Amino acid sequence: MPKLRKKPILSGMKAKRLNFHKVLNLSKTYMNRRGQAVLVYLYPFKTKRGRPKKYPDEIILTLLFLQVAWNLSFRDLEYLAVQIFGRENIPDFSTYYYRLKQLPSILLVDFLNFVSRRLLGKYHKELRFLIIDGTGFKYNEIYPLKILRGKEIKEVKSHVKVVVLSVHLKDGKRFILTALPGESYASEVKLGEKIVRWLNERGFIWRALKGRPFLGDKAYDSIKFIELVLLAGLKPYIKVRETLRKGIKSEIRLKCKELLESDEIYRFRGLIESIFGEVKQDVGSYERTKSFHIAQLFVLAKFILFNMGVLFFVWMIFQTLSLFKEKLLITLD
Repeated sequence: MPKLRKKPILSGMKAKRLNFHKVLNLSKTYMNRRGQAVLVYLYPFKTKRGRPKKYPDEIILTLLFLQVAWNLSFRDLEYLAVQIFGRENIPDFSTYYYRLKQLPSILLVDFLNFVSRRLLGKYHKELRFLIIDGTGFKYNEIYPLKILRGKEIKEVKSHVKVVVLSVHLKDGKRFILTALPGESYASEVKLGEKIVRWLNERGFIWRALKGRPFLGDKAYDSIKFIELVLLAGLKPYIKVRETLRKGIKSEIRLKCKELLESDEIYRFRGLIESIFGEVKQDVGSYERTKSFHIAQLFVLAKFILFNMGVLFFVWMIFQTLSLFKEKLLITLD
């Protein structure tokens, strides 16, 4: 593992406070415990021809987190990374871009699950409820959205749709349990169904979440989706569609309505919007790439970074109190 330099020169670049040593250690731990197994599972018949990897995957992941945290271009990332890790440990920006293209998005999803499992093991006794919702991140061309209106906006396909499941604790802390990206205007319900099935397949997570409220808006008013939530042992606090002419006939949807009326917990559903707002405000809502695949990696990296802030508590990029930053963070000056 490369040694970090204590005082890299930023040369006018705006510095954010980030503990690169912990990020690099966590990336290496993940690749040793799960990451390499995931890659072997995805590419079981991959040929051994060609040059072997010169730079380990944990370096590529750490560079990805650094690039997302600062919203850097590929050239600026290389310049900054060389000052932090040393020239001999860092690939040039073209090699790094090639390695990103070869990195499967499912690896970042599994990395996010790896970090959230640690958080769930630490805070499972304080868990209060879960919230699911979707959001979008623009990539490629940003200017058309400033001009177009109405139906014309929906013709712009260059954005990543991501459905996020967040966990909220009694003391107000929250973290991302998992997230699943999709193409522009992908169905939130179908992505949500995959997430709920993933919950059913993880014994520890299933036991830790059993009996907790599961909050969702009208987008998840689907009988199939609600059935999956019930099979996961969760209470579906999902807003159901109802009009004066068309009432609620399904027993499952009626159960959701009864749960919503039984207490006031659904009023906290908007808390996940605050997570989206903090992520987009602090690390951006626009991905500086023309590749949909790399845009997916950038989006997933943002939510992994959000969880790292909760896990380490020494990197507070998403916290607004400068007092904590001064006391707990390593400053790159």
